[in-house]
Amino acid sequence: MGVVLACVTAVAQGTGPQGDQIQQQDRDQLQTCDPSLDQDRTRTRLQDCLPECVNDGAKEMKQTREQYQQQLQDKVKDQTACTDQDREQLREQLRTQIKDQLQDKEQLRERLQAMRDCVASHDQLMEQARERVQERDRRGE
Repeated sequence: MGVVLACVTAVAQGTGPQGDQIQQQDRDQLQTCDPSLDQDRTRTRLQDCLPECVNDGAKEMKQTREQYQQQLQDKVKDQTACTDQDREQLREQLRTQIKDQLQDKEQLRERLQAMRDCVASHDQLMEQARERVQERDRRGE
């Protein structure tokens, strides 16, 4: 009876050949267990409980995300496929556009200066107003 009691106690405590084997199996299961499996089971149960409109929205978001990821991949492919000649052509186009912008700015400056020259300054307008007042006063006297 003492031997049986010792074996039962050893198994319950996880010692002994069978207890070590069970513990090792548990450790192996824990190490090889993929957490995504449990998450997938949980997600499936949760999705069954959700309203249809929520599931549809989630599917739509997933499709949109996949499309966006595909667009990003396409852009990366386009960038890597770009040749040195393409890059140089783009640089030349940018240089031309910058030159055109600088010319436009210079033309605007010149036109603004011409407008300023045509329009009398505040001092000139005030002087003309004084002269008119003086002439009117002379005529009125």
